[in-house]
Amino acid sequence: MNNFDSKILQEVETIEQHFHAKSRVFGISSDQSGNNWATENRLTPFTVISGNGDFGTDENDEAKVFGTDDTPFIPGQTHFDPGTLTVSNVSNDDMYIIRIIWGTGTMADAISAGQYSARIFKFDTTNPQLTANELIIIGTPALRVGIKIWVQVKNTTDNATLNFFIDAHGYTR
Repeated sequence: MNNFDSKILQEVETIEQHFHAKSRVFGISSDQSGNNWATENRLTPFTVISGNGDFGTDENDEAKVFGTDDTPFIPGQTHFDPGTLTVSNVSNDDMYIIRIIWGTGTMADAISAGQYSARIFKFDTTNPQLTANELIIIGTPALRVGIKIWVQVKNTTDNATLNFFIDAHGYTR
């Protein structure tokens, strides 16, 4: 087997494991002071807050989603990645840019290093059924357990809010 074939086989095995990994759904932990930011045991969504035409920069505008103690959430797994954000509520009908950030240091360090992905969405607050359960897939690479994840939003309105739950799956690599 040549090097190219070996790489393809490794990719196929990773994809196979990725699609058949166990998933869990997380809400916000009641105590965000440490490194355990998510929990399976609460139906309380994360809340993220925008700045004025920018990503929120006030204290606690970002959602601290996974701290270093939140993974592995399935024993023995070495990697994880978020599957989808499920939006439960938004404060307005404007466009939201949702950014998911990952890293080992601070959120600012991760952003500077380009360790983030983003998507843009428009929600409908006049018809809450359309917004509730909106699934947002924001791609990330496979992340080693112990990596932190944050979410930010940008909106034209200062202090616009977006509430969400997150699902993630873990696997060995």
